[in-house]
Amino acid sequence: MGKSGNGHAAKLINNLLCAAHLLTTAEAVALGTKAGLDPTDLIAGLNAGSGRSAISEVNFPRWILNKGFDSGFTMQLMRKDVRLAKDMIGEMGLELPLAKQVAEIWSQSEENIPDQADFNYIIKNAGLGE
Repeated sequence: MGKSGNGHAAKLINNLLCAAHLLTTAEAVALGTKAGLDPTDLIAGLNAGSGRSAISEVNFPRWILNKGFDSGFTMQLMRKDVRLAKDMIGEMGLELPLAKQVAEIWSQSEENIPDQADFNYIIKNAGLGE
């Protein structure tokens, strides 16, 4: 990644995207479910289209749709990385409203999702219950 510290920045940026993709995919599945679509079929359709991501391709089938929630990565770890990414955005003097909203949702999740829960549980805060 280049000079010292770039790898850390790249990790935070990657996890911020992952955090956002979890929220947006959960909202898409909540919308689809409300519209009468089967979540498994919807995810398969998304994965065949341009809306796919690692979250729809891996997390939803492996840990969310089957209610396994055992990825090995905790809410506490993701909240920390999202908070650090938000701090980095501020240090860079950027105004990134979507990233700010993602960070706020993850921060608010402390109220109803324990630190040691699997990070995929954030779907509860994006309109998609367990």
